Amino acid sequence: MNRSKAPLALMGQLLMVLFFALTAAICLQAFAKSEIISQNSANRDAASLIAQNAAETLKSVHGDLDAACALLGGKTEHNVWQASFDRNGAWTEAGIYHLTVKPSSDTQAGLGQAQICVSDQAGKELVALQCMWQEGLE
Repeated sequence: MNRSKAPLALMGQLLMVLFFALTAAICLQAFAKSEIISQNSANRDAASLIAQNAAETLKSVHGDLDAACALLGGKTEHNVWQASFDRNGAWTEAGIYHLTVKPSSDTQAGLGQAQICVSDQAGKELVALQCMWQEGLE
């Protein structure tokens, strides 16, 4: 009664193939999610750069929205500065990043303050920061 060990070896190889197929599927899912995370990080980085540029520009013109708008682009309506930027941070008419700057009136004497917000095309807020500057230094 000599039994062949071929079915046992075949079963072992089948289990090995199933194990490697499962690990490959998990790796592919991780790779796909890492691409999404990387894209989200790149979007936040670009939005942060736009918000920082707007804050520095606003500080340099001591809160004058029209002057800041002339330097970086966009338009001012009802004391709100709005602009759109492309992926590289350049001003365009219809960009993928939307900047909104709203001055705040509840500040201390001698200080100007504005809320800066950058959102994506869908309206999801990517970056929000508060900018303050000294007024009356001219």
